[in-house]
Amino acid sequence: MTQEELDLIAKEAEKVEKKMMKLADDKIDPLLAKLAAMEEFTPEMAAELKKYGAKFEALQKQCDELDIKLQKANVPNQDAPVYDQIMHIIKGAKWVEGFNKSNGFKGAGVFDLKGVDLMNTKASTVTRVTDTIPPQFTPFQYVPGRRFHIRDTMPVGQATSNTIWMPYESAVTNAIARVAEGAAKPQSDFTPAVTKWPVEKIATWIKFTEEIFEDMPQFISYLTTRWIELLKQAEDTKLLYGTGSSDIKGLTVAAATYVDVVADSKVDRYMILDAAVTQCQTAGFFPDTIFLHPVDAMKLRQTRDTTGNLIFPIWMGANPLNIAGATVMVHPAVAQGDFLVGDMAMGCQLWDRKAANVKFYDQNEDDAKNNVILAVFEERLALVTYQSTAFVFGDFASALAKGSA
Repeated sequence: MTQEELDLIAKEAEKVEKKMMKLADDKIDPLLAKLAAMEEFTPEMAAELKKYGAKFEALQKQCDELDIKLQKANVPNQDAPVYDQIMHIIKGAKWVEGFNKSNGFKGAGVFDLKGVDLMNTKASTVTRVTDTIPPQFTPFQYVPGRRFHIRDTMPVGQATSNTIWMPYESAVTNAIARVAEGAAKPQSDFTPAVTKWPVEKIATWIKFTEEIFEDMPQFISYLTTRWIELLKQAEDTKLLYGTGSSDIKGLTVAAATYVDVVADSKVDRYMILDAAVTQCQTAGFFPDTIFLHPVDAMKLRQTRDTTGNLIFPIWMGANPLNIAGATVMVHPAVAQGDFLVGDMAMGCQLWDRKAANVKFYDQNEDDAKNNVILAVFEERLALVTYQSTAFVFGDFASALAKGSA
């Protein structure tokens, strides 16, 4: 509301007040004086007093309405907490601005607290929880974390460099044989080589105000749980599908491709996974894990024989499925339709250079000036696949099609 509007309201209030005073002086007071002098109070006098009393009440109502307008101009939201109402008045006082701008300010100022319910007498103010009762909070809610991560299924070591060197046998000539008495022994040979697995970083950052950092009791816990969990979920995807080009080389990229040996028109998901396990075993490994998307695990459990009976009894749904010694691990990081079978104990190893962590900074850019804090979440790691044939990767769509060809 502008000052001009406030002045108009004030002038209107002054006019109403004069009308009220004139009515009281000219009409109401003489009637009351007669009554006080014990003169006869006639019915005409009663009617006249009632008429003037009604006029006075109407003028009083106008006066009250104008007073409410002035109060609302001073305090726009009278249902706000008393502290907020007073702070609105302080910020709007012109002399406060002069006081803040000049160290040599002299004089005094007055705060007009008209309209502020200092005693909390209004029903709407007294009954508001924010003014009378401290609120009770539930834990901060967010999507729950995963029950396990891909790293939990593989050996983990501590890296001491930015690159993991893996010496390996690239070629071998094996001439081992029985040697007759006096005969020359056959020569064998091998060719060594080295593969370098770089340590990669996974990271992100967020910004927030100092106020939420200081005032929200659960905020630190939220950052150190929720966002570390999200970092681990990004890690899950990299450990499975990282491209290996300036990136972690995921197991599905390093793994051997599934080769169909079933060639049966009645092939199903169970037969495909059994064949994939056999492919690993043929390469000299004993796969212990099968990774599936939840939907593919459901389809596997619902596989039926020719008579319509479930291959896996219902009671087995409460336990991890096991196919030829490999446990089915259901994980949402696996793309729907894919399957990965592998010897996690012997075929790979995860190397941590720097474990997942969070750091806080308030000196970045102009964050200190704006009371903003920067949180950085990061980790450094390398995934080494010792033998690609320890893993078999494929997709059900292609495998089912090959089996029925």
